[in-house]
Amino acid sequence: MTASASPLPKSTQELRAILACDLFRQEGKGGKGHFLKHFINNPGFRYVVLFRLCQFLRQSAWSKWTLHPLALLWFQRVGRIYGIRVPLSCKVGPGFFIAHWGCIWVNPGVTIGKNLTLTHAVTLGRASRGATCGVPTIGDNVYLGPGACVSGTITIGNHSLVSANSVVLQDVPENGVVIGVPARLFSSSGSEGYVTHTV
Repeated sequence: MTASASPLPKSTQELRAILACDLFRQEGKGGKGHFLKHFINNPGFRYVVLFRLCQFLRQSAWSKWTLHPLALLWFQRVGRIYGIRVPLSCKVGPGFFIAHWGCIWVNPGVTIGKNLTLTHAVTLGRASRGATCGVPTIGDNVYLGPGACVSGTITIGNHSLVSANSVVLQDVPENGVVIGVPARLFSSSGSEGYVTHTV
């Protein structure tokens, strides 16, 4: 399984397209009005927009030294206020949805597929030694419940669900539902119903 994280947008059209996917995940709607509504009122969506914008602006030699530093300051400020950290080195597919913000930590280098639903107190961390030394890979249409922890070179399969407060220490198969500390396979009913308005 390979997460279908999109390459970084190279043009404003590509940036708008990926932001439209992120917006659609909010409530299945698009348009400028809904964009402004969620950007103003929803800290998770605001963080995602600034994340995409910073990744886009740092690619151009001109914007890297002019607009990017300003966007980066705003991005970092929003992250500190609302307790979210997703480094710009992460590859994140379209449809990124931060459902509940607060105490979210994603390690540099993590690869995330499309339509991830991320909730509060989730950790996607790095293992510094042992057989799983490295960072996780998250597949498409995955739901990570509150307090979930995934650390090391763990692969979370497409359409999987990690339940609240679970600690994942081994790969999760496609459509897997895992529960517990350490997390164990509970069923193969997947994330249907938890991951909505997919793109």
